[in-house]
Amino acid sequence: MGVTVNLSVARSKLSAKAVRNGQRTLANQAAADMNQFVPMDEGNLRQAMSIAVDGSGIEYHQKYAARLFYMYMHNYTTPGTGPRWDMKAKNLYMNDWNKAFIKGADW
Repeated sequence: MGVTVNLSVARSKLSAKAVRNGQRTLANQAAADMNQFVPMDEGNLRQAMSIAVDGSGIEYHQKYAARLFYMYMHNYTTPGTGPRWDMKAKNLYMNDWNKAFIKGADW
């Protein structure tokens, strides 16, 4: 008398494709949540953003993006914005990002 265990469902949920889908969903949610903390004058930096195809990162395409991301500047035109907008959003939205990953990965 033998026992047969079907692991196909478990393998599909733990597959690289499922993880990639989770990363994409997480990156989209993180980008949306971070947007309010990105410094804005004319809105160009917020609009010139893309997410990697595999969801591994979020990139801002303006020449000055790195300077605004890492260096504190004076006189931000939009209250509540500033450098390291990822960390500001992380403190508020990490639980939502975890849920987004789990939902996207179909776990």
